[in-house]
Amino acid sequence: MKIESHNRSRWNAFTLVEIIISIAILSVMVVAIYNVWASILRATKIGNNAADRVQRERIARKCLERSLASVQLYQENMSYYGFIADTEDEQFAFLSFVSRLPSDFPGGGMFPNQPLRRVTFEVEPEGSNGLPQLTMRQELLLSDHEEVDESYPMVLVTNIGLFNVEFWDTNSGEWEFEWTSTNSLPPMLRLVMGYDGQSEDDLYTSVIGVSGNSVPRELHAPLANQQQNRRGRQSDSRSPRTQTRR
Repeated sequence: MKIESHNRSRWNAFTLVEIIISIAILSVMVVAIYNVWASILRATKIGNNAADRVQRERIARKCLERSLASVQLYQENMSYYGFIADTEDEQFAFLSFVSRLPSDFPGGGMFPNQPLRRVTFEVEPEGSNGLPQLTMRQELLLSDHEEVDESYPMVLVTNIGLFNVEFWDTNSGEWEFEWTSTNSLPPMLRLVMGYDGQSEDDLYTSVIGVSGNSVPRELHAPLANQQQNRRGRQSDSRSPRTQTRR
């Protein structure tokens, strides 16, 4: 009887082979769980990046469309109201103009009750993340607002691959790559944007109509003449009084 009990206790223990096999199975399960967890994290990151990219693209298009829809240009004050478009760089264009922006325009909280602002769209080759990024800046016309302008650049798109602008020429009936007439506005702009650092894949193209009109100098002349005539009448009315007083 004692020998049988001794044999039973010996068979209840695990052998070294069984322990090694158990550890191997446990390791495989841990690796499988880790791979699933890592895949979930990667998928979540990719989804968040895609959602952030779509949101930035939508905001960028909205900013361009809304600002171009209310361009202001007065030919008498071209130093303030000039429409500047630099397209010498075939990959990244430069666009700057004056627009009457709505109150809910991005960044409008920095300029309360001042809707008339100069808006500039420019691509910085090396942004904060070391990649090209499309930046929008706003500044006032008649006051020194350089501090706010420098401290509040708004990054619209990160890792942009293409920012190109074409202009519709009513004379030739074709799209032109340059707009040298800074004292007039093009009727339409064609915007081409590429993302993720690629200029040929995943392009977005849109045609934006410029609703604003340039005010010619002739319309400013009557106001100037009226002011001069008013000043002349005031000086004439004051001269007899001065003579009588003498």
